[in-house]
Amino acid sequence: MKIIFSSISRLIFSYSKFLAGLVLLSTIGTYAHSSEGPTYLKCNNSYYKLTGTSIKSHYNVRTKKFTYSSTIYSYTNDYISFHGGHLDRNTGEWKADGKVRCIVQKITFNDLPKLNAEGKLF
Repeated sequence: MKIIFSSISRLIFSYSKFLAGLVLLSTIGTYAHSSEGPTYLKCNNSYYKLTGTSIKSHYNVRTKKFTYSSTIYSYTNDYISFHGGHLDRNTGEWKADGKVRCIVQKITFNDLPKLNAEGKLF
């Protein structure tokens, strides 16, 4: 009787560990991120990095990084809404407070500004 009870309890314990592991793995929140790289935008003399979740600005030439980040609120077929306004995906107009701030142009990473070989002069 002892052998049967211990065998059944070990079997139930091992199955419960397996089911608990499955439940844990299935409830972990996974976010779908695009495998594509970010989109770089140019607006007058400013540069922006657009990803699926944020838009970054204030490009630093020396560190080659963007210092300010703003979360995207909604990403629809026609507009991208974030803290700085709305970006029309069809025309490229960036509207803030109902006024057109600028018309953005899509650029590549190689089109971002670079330092000269001699660096800063002042």
